[in-house]
Order: sequence, then C-alpha cells, then structure tokens
Amino acid sequence: MRTLRTLARSAATTLLAPTLALGSLSANSADEQLRFRVYLDDKPIGQHSFRIDTFGDSRLVASRASFDVDFLFINAYRYRHESRETWRDGCLDEIRATTDDNGKQLRVEGEATGKRFRIEGPDGRSQAGGCLMTFAYWNPDFLSQSRLLNPQTGELVDVSVRRLGPDRVPVEGRKVAATRYELKAEDLSIDLWYNDDLGWVGLESDTGKGARLIYRRI
Repeated sequence: MRTLRTLARSAATTLLAPTLALGSLSANSADEQLRFRVYLDDKPIGQHSFRIDTFGDSRLVASRASFDVDFLFINAYRYRHESRETWRDGCLDEIRATTDDNGKQLRVEGEATGKRFRIEGPDGRSQAGGCLMTFAYWNPDFLSQSRLLNPQTGELVDVSVRRLGPDRVPVEGRKVAATRYELKAEDLSIDLWYNDDLGWVGLESDTGKGARLIYRRI
C-alpha cells in the first residue's frame, strides 16, 4: 500500500485556498472544469476534480481528490487531498494544500517572495528559486520542468519527461487521439495523455504491486 500512497499524493497536485476566494472574483473569468474517475485496474476507487479560473496573466486552480481502496468489504486505505494554487505568468505564486493520508494529516503552504518561493511543509521550512511548478497535469507546460513541488509533502522532486508519441484513449465512452508522455520521478513512472482540443485526458501508473492506477476523463 506504500506505493499506492506515493502515487496518490503525486497525482493529487493542485488543490485549497489562497487568501482570495473564488466566489469573490470577477465574472469575466474563463472557467475550465476537469473531472477524472480513478481506478485501480478496473475497480473504481474515487474521483479527482479540477477547476481552473483564468484572470489575465493569473490562474486560480482548485482541486479535490478522494480515493477509497476496499479489501474484503473493509476500507483498507483512505485518501483525501484538497488544494488551491495561484499561478502568475505561468509560475506558481501561492499554494495552500491539506491532505488526509489514511489518517495522517498533512499541510503545505507556500508563496513567492521576490525571486524566491518559500515553502512550509510537514518537515519544516525551505526555499526554492526560479519558476516553480507543482505536478500540474492540467498544464502541459509542466512537462518541460526538471523539478516539481510535491503539494502533499512540500518536497522538491527531480523529474524527467519523455514524449512517447501518438495514441488513443477513452473519454466518455469514445476513443480520442492523444499524445502520450512518460514522467519519471523517484520511484514513480507515470504515463500522461493530452488531446489537442481537450487538454489532459488520461493518466496511468504502475503501483509496483501488479496493479495500475488509472485516471479516465469524464
């Protein structure tokens, strides 16, 4: 189950509240909703949803992940993650994230100050320089990064991305054309799919236990 927990926290990337609430913003925003049903092989275990509000050169990204893995009618693993991020000029400007990892409560907060990004996580405080991004699957630009912020732990994770080429994935009962990428980070290997019109449409990763963690767009 340790590997599933690792996958879940890296998959839960963009989620709770900077001080600016979504409801208080101008109605001129360009809203985008992304919803995924999450499976362990062919068994549904939860959902992960994203709301993206764009205001000029800024974005607010609110997201919620909820996974439950049952074994013999018993809830063997429970995962909840909520976060809200502010992005400015394509870079992370602020993050507030909370996680319930099977009863373990975690919180990450961070904000850009000048040319640095200050992070406060479960293991204390740290800083990063440059244009920082999370595991922002909704934003294909994150595929060009070599280091990403884990929104559950507050850690900076070295990653590598490889373009695997054209493919087709199911979206709402039909197959759509998509470009497939492979992201590697620590002990993770995650495949991602992007459609030219729909954006991010799929995710799969090997749990290391003979099962696949799968996101299907709904």
